Amino acid sequence: MIRERSLLIKGLTFLLAVFILNIPFPNSTPLSHSVFSFLGLPIYGDEETMTGIQYASNAWGIILLLGLFALYKSLNRHRLKLTILAAFIVISGPGHMVEAMQKTV
Repeated sequence: MIRERSLLIKGLTFLLAVFILNIPFPNSTPLSHSVFSFLGLPIYGDEETMTGIQYASNAWGIILLLGLFALYKSLNRHRLKLTILAAFIVISGPGHMVEAMQKTV
């Protein structure tokens, strides 16, 4: 089922990074915006009006595509199913996780 173990590990690492960067922190913006602000990198193309190219979203989008590509290339069977499932979990999982945690606590 696994063709290349190293590609699988790289893909899962990229997907985990996207999952973490996509967590809404503290409850409104994704963690990637906070990381970009902490590092002094611009979040938007025009910081005054908060418009233009969204660098933080583009960064995690590129990392997501790299992770999904590595995951797809590392598997033999059920490639497409597992890749679509991983994309769905990584994109929608952080929001649902935070919502469930807030309801519980």
